[in-house]
Amino acid sequence: MPPKPTAEADRTQEDEMTSGRVERNLLVPLSDGETLAADAYLPAEDPSPAVVSYYPYHKDGLIGAFFDYANRYFAERGYAAVLADFRGTGGSGGLAGEAMNAREADDGAELVEWVADQPWCDGSVGMWGLSYGGITSFKTAALRPPGLKAIAPVIGAADTYLDWVYPGGCLNCLGLMWWGTAMAAMQMAPPMFQDPEGRWMEVWWNRLHNARPYILDWHSHPERDGFWDTKTTPVEDIEVPAFLIGGWRDIFPEGMVSPFSRLSGPRKLLMGPWLHCPPDQSPVEPVDYLAEITRWWDRWLRGEQNGVEDEPPVTLFVQGGGEGGGRWKHEPSWPVPAAEQTTLYLDGLGLSRAPPEADGSRSYQADPTLGAYSVLWDPMATGLGSPQNQAPEDALSLAYTTGPLDAPMEITGSPEVVLYVSVEEGEDVNLVVKLCDAAPSGYSTLISTGWLNLSHRESHRRPAASDVGEAVEVRIPVWATSYEVAAGHRLRVSVSCADFPRIWPTLTNPSIRLHTGGGHASRVELPVVPAEASGPAAEVPRPDPDLDRAPLGIDYSSYHMATRDLGRESAAVLTGYSSTFQTPSRDGRVQCSQEAMALVPGRRPDGARLEGKVTFDLETPLGSEVKVEAKSRVTAREVTVWGAVEVDGVPVFERRWHS
Repeated sequence: MPPKPTAEADRTQEDEMTSGRVERNLLVPLSDGETLAADAYLPAEDPSPAVVSYYPYHKDGLIGAFFDYANRYFAERGYAAVLADFRGTGGSGGLAGEAMNAREADDGAELVEWVADQPWCDGSVGMWGLSYGGITSFKTAALRPPGLKAIAPVIGAADTYLDWVYPGGCLNCLGLMWWGTAMAAMQMAPPMFQDPEGRWMEVWWNRLHNARPYILDWHSHPERDGFWDTKTTPVEDIEVPAFLIGGWRDIFPEGMVSPFSRLSGPRKLLMGPWLHCPPDQSPVEPVDYLAEITRWWDRWLRGEQNGVEDEPPVTLFVQGGGEGGGRWKHEPSWPVPAAEQTTLYLDGLGLSRAPPEADGSRSYQADPTLGAYSVLWDPMATGLGSPQNQAPEDALSLAYTTGPLDAPMEITGSPEVVLYVSVEEGEDVNLVVKLCDAAPSGYSTLISTGWLNLSHRESHRRPAASDVGEAVEVRIPVWATSYEVAAGHRLRVSVSCADFPRIWPTLTNPSIRLHTGGGHASRVELPVVPAEASGPAAEVPRPDPDLDRAPLGIDYSSYHMATRDLGRESAAVLTGYSSTFQTPSRDGRVQCSQEAMALVPGRRPDGARLEGKVTFDLETPLGSEVKVEAKSRVTAREVTVWGAVEVDGVPVFERRWHS
């Protein structure tokens, strides 16, 4: 989550707010004797309601700089904004467990109650956050700490297994491993609040010599077992008012709409066409989401009768609609009640309204290089990775396309594709389904994607093998979307066996046969909203162009490249960024660079690998120069992480982990 400066300039702001004060490194006692470290951005008058965010990304470093403007924004509007480090990260004591573990929620609940008891808090606490902060908002709310009165999770999720690590039972590749390398570097970096008593050194030294990288164990749990049950939030247990904000091009679109539909208390949903980034910093349809969240706090933390609960609960952006298209609208609920299930059957090379009477089939051999032009799974909130033209990959898939549409077709909801598939060769098969908008020009725009490990067709807990030649029915959920295919455009369904580097390829290139017609009516089931039943137009608040959203940012650059080596028949995706910023207390500086390369040989998908590197160059408040470097090499079978730390040019730590 790198801060992106408004202009490339060195910043030397002092630690001050328009009104109020900042209290640094407050130590929050936990029931087991450990302590969390937190910063509090306090308004001029107290006591006041408080809003809490909670991350493993260093309040005195990356996440603190990233959300400095947001914390000041809330404080200047009369809310105590508290930012805390997870146990075992940043300035907090102890050791972190594996990512998304249940103790994060327990600690979060204790943090909320501690905040509620502070003299500067009036006892009403909200919780919010982006990405991991959204996940912890869900998790903490499900425990129902008494002081928590409302939440506002942004681009988060409640189901770690399906929403992130194993979508459809297929192991996530670049998004997961890119983040894992960054977290290894985070765990080795020193706290940048360095107290004279030296507590920071004790915290850091303990972590350096005893912590394990977050993701070492995830490869060894391909099925949905008890390991994942502890990382799944029962959102049905959330009773406080919840305002969910998500993006259709994000890594968690289904991860936001699915929890919304299962909440029982007051709720609101805002879905835009955003990647994994703050909605007010999106280059496409930016929204002043902090203003919207503040209205939510005003209603549920202050008790103001501002009419929030009387507004339509769902506001979403309908993508597509042809050149210059797209529109905001309101809906009364999710799933959208006006959506009608429309079934299109795979027929020859097309899609038809009626099932074909005659049996048909097409054979297909997996091409593991497909997927490089899809949405990049970017958990670092860089805003990289918009989908590119899918036409070249459609041509290498089993594609089925309608004729030109006579009228626009709005697809709003979570589609499902039902296929009858038999395995001709190979033991491990991933099925990937993409819905695309094929324009008259030939350009193919990705609408949404679904994945399924064929052996998980009946259960993610108990995989089932397939006999060679046996046609089996599989249901592939496609992630939620709202998209209008314009009149004159065509809807396309493409089926393949790869989506690299979103998911790891299978170890071999299997051959499958896709059956259509007769007793094997392969089809796509679409939630189509009739034009006359679509919700009313909505207006959304736009960001103030004069507000500096990266007051601590000094320099930023990024890249994302997809390449094909025709000689070696391989595909690679290279991505990375570099960011330099001041620490939130303005007495240190961080230069962070990250790069990742995912490569798959076309004929030997078992040779697919991911190589990542993350470097932190720190200028500490004590005047030392610290260099932290983490490297990873990951395959479908194993994870290797290496890390090293230098202080003023002297090596002080080096270690390798392997699983």
